[in-house]
Amino acid sequence: MATYFLDTSAIIKRYFPEQGHTWLVTLCDPAQDHKLYISQVALVEVVAGMCRKAREQSITVAERDTHINTFRQDIQDSYSIRLVTTAMYISAGDLCRSHILRAYDAVQLACVLNLRDEALANEVAAPIFVCADINLINVAVAEGLRVENPNNYP
Repeated sequence: MATYFLDTSAIIKRYFPEQGHTWLVTLCDPAQDHKLYISQVALVEVVAGMCRKAREQSITVAERDTHINTFRQDIQDSYSIRLVTTAMYISAGDLCRSHILRAYDAVQLACVLNLRDEALANEVAAPIFVCADINLINVAVAEGLRVENPNNYP
C-alpha cells in the first residue's frame, strides 16, 4: 500500500485507452489498497478534458457523459479530495514565481506539496505524485517530490 496524488493528466488516463491506461487502472484498483488523492481543482479539469475530447470528436457526447458519470462515481468511491485552501492558492502563486507553471498546475502542485508536508509532519510516507505532464514532473522533482509518469508504462 502506498499513497499517491494524481494530477489531471494522470486521472484522464484512467478513463481512456491511451499510453499508461492499464498501469493507472491497476494503480486505482481497490485490491491494491492504495490511498489515492486528487485536488479539488481536478473536479473541473477532468470534466473539461473530457468535454474537449468530445468537441474534438475523439469521443461522442454520449461517451463523454458516461466518462463524466464514471469519474464522478469514482470521486465518491476511490479518491480522497484535497480541498484547496487560501494558503494553497498563495503557495501556488509563489510556485509561479519560481517556476514556469500554468495556474491549475501550480494549484495541483501546491496541493501535493501540502499533502507531503502533512505526511512528513506525521512521520508517514510522503505521497508519490502521478503526472503525465513533463514540465510539471520536472518542477515536482525540483520541489523534492517522488514522481511516477504513467506514460512510462504501456
